[in-house]
Amino acid sequence: MIESLIHFLEQLTQMPIFYPLVALLIIGDALAPVVPSESVLNLAGAFSASRGVPNVWGVIAAAIIGAIIGDNICFRLGKRLIKVVDRLDPKSKAGVSIAWVRRNMNRGAGATIIVARFLPWARWVATIVLGSVGYSWLAFFIYDTIGVVIWAFLGVGVGYLGGALFADYPLLAMVVGVLLGSLVGLAIQKLQGRLFDWNDVRRGVSAV
Repeated sequence: MIESLIHFLEQLTQMPIFYPLVALLIIGDALAPVVPSESVLNLAGAFSASRGVPNVWGVIAAAIIGAIIGDNICFRLGKRLIKVVDRLDPKSKAGVSIAWVRRNMNRGAGATIIVARFLPWARWVATIVLGSVGYSWLAFFIYDTIGVVIWAFLGVGVGYLGGALFADYPLLAMVVGVLLGSLVGLAIQKLQGRLFDWNDVRRGVSAV
């Protein structure tokens, strides 16, 4: 069964339609973050290193294009979607992300946009909240693009590293790739929080 799955994935990643599918999946994830697209990038990177397909640069390009399109659609729909955000349970994952975004927006919108790209619910909330309050689209586009490029390279890159380390065991390579990607995202979130807290203390500003 495992061999059949790996064979199917290998065939799929060899098809030209694979890259548009990655871009469409990431656009969908930007509009409704149900399945984190990071896992797709981690898997694609791991598979590329262990099996030689898909083309790693093609995956990165598809990820960047899909993420930029999806984020900007969300931003443009911000005034309409903010009503959905406001109705979410504060104790849910999305609710916690709302609090995180709004708290960190006061500290620096640009940094929050970049870091939020690595947090599925947070990036969705950030684009909607900024769009709803009339934040500069050009500033959003610049910061978001920076975040997307870093996100795409890291997402595919850590998966590729996992695949390279376990090239003889494709299934293990994919698992390790996803785990490495998750750890990187968590580390970025923790580092961002510590840096903001340090900057607040340095400036004598309350973190609330």
